[in-house]
Parts: sequence; structure tokens; C-alpha cells
Amino acid sequence: MLWIEAQSTPVITVLVFGVCYMLAAAIFCLATILSRRPVAQDLKAVAPVTLTPLGVILGLVMVFLASRVWTNVDRAGEYVGQEAGALRETVLLADSLPPEVRTSVRQAIQRHLHFVESEEWPAMARRQASLRSIAGGLVEALTAVLSFAPLQINQQLAQQRAVVAIEHALEARRNRIRLSQAEIAPIQWIVIIVLAVLIQITLAMIHIGNRLAMGITMFIFSTAIAVCLVLLMVYDRPFGAGGFVTKPTVLRDIMPE
Repeated sequence: MLWIEAQSTPVITVLVFGVCYMLAAAIFCLATILSRRPVAQDLKAVAPVTLTPLGVILGLVMVFLASRVWTNVDRAGEYVGQEAGALRETVLLADSLPPEVRTSVRQAIQRHLHFVESEEWPAMARRQASLRSIAGGLVEALTAVLSFAPLQINQQLAQQRAVVAIEHALEARRNRIRLSQAEIAPIQWIVIIVLAVLIQITLAMIHIGNRLAMGITMFIFSTAIAVCLVLLMVYDRPFGAGGFVTKPTVLRDIMPE
């Protein structure tokens, strides 16, 4: 699933719909072959009510995963916004500090933003970003802020608030990296696929004596499950390489000149 989720949204859509339709076609062909044999009468006796528990279970699983996926998407935007706001506040507070400190803070934040966009963001897309890596730019900015003894009250206040802002940026970065590891587990994808296949097989058995009805109902269900899978895949990893992803645009906009 990771390979599919790393593709663009149109590619994900084509792949998912293609797999769902091919699976339905395979089950349809098998049911057509069995419909010519005596066993078809036994299969036809399957009660339509069998679909109810299968549909409920599949629906509950999909709702559970969808709620978590969209929560992660909201959190991704929130963490990036918090980091950008904290960095912007640091830049503004640095204007109240001595010129050499202000210059050091701005340069350190520039290096941090360049590192995030050029190295850390691609690493998050590959699920290789780690909390063990040190945000060198933010550490340098913190060191620069603490490197002087304020002589005025406004400088003392600006220094304290700048330290707090940098700490907030570090916390938002940690949350962002942790969230980049979140994804729908393989076992959860397997459960969805197994339930979908069971429903398709049940539909084929119920309508095994009527090929047109069997084909229509299986097509409708395949389309519905494909749409749900596409939605889950394109939003599953907010910092991934494919689908709808959160980009460092907000961070790029606050980069000091």
C-alpha cells in the first residue's frame, strides 16, 4: 500500500478502481462458471440478510479509519501552523535585541527553514525522519538569544519570550515528525480487503441465477468500495509523497529576508 499511496491522486484513483473492478470481474467469472453446475442451486439459497453483518462490520472499520485519517490531516496543518507562528514570533522579537544577536537569530532560522524544506520534509515523506535528529538552526537561534545579558527591561522581556517561542517551535517540530510516522496499518488494509471480497462473493451467490443483476450489484459495490479506498489512501499520510499532502508553504512564507 505504501507504493500506491506514494503516487499522485489520479494514479491512485486509477489503480484502486482497476484492482476493485478486476477483483469483481474475477468473482463474476467464477460465479458464471458455477452457475452452470448443480452446486448453483445450493449457492443460490444464501439469504440476502447475510450481507447485513458484513456491511455493518465493513462500515464500522471504514468509519474508524476515516475519522483517524482526517484527524491526522487536521493535526498536520495545526502543527505546521504552530511552528510557523512560533518562528515568526521569534523573528519579530529578535528585532528588539542587539543587532549582532538579531542577525544571528535570523540567519539561524533561515538555516532551519532551509533544512526543513530540503531535507526534513523529504525524509518525512519517506517515513525516515527521526526525533533523534537535532534541529541545528533552532539550537543556534536559542544559543544566540541566550548569548547576551539584557541591560534594558524590553530586551529582557524580548529575550524571555523569544526563548519560549523557540521552545514552542521545537515542540511543534517534534509533533510534526511523530505524525509523519502515522499510517493505516497493513493488517487494517487486509481486513478491509477481506470484508470487501466476502461481500462480493455473497452478492455473486445471491444473484448467481441472474447474471445481469449479479453484474450490476457487483459493479455498484466495487465502485463504492473503490471510492472509499481512494479517500483513505489520498489522505492517509499528510506528510507523505502522494495524494493530498501538507506542504511547507506556511514555513516558507515566514522566512526572513
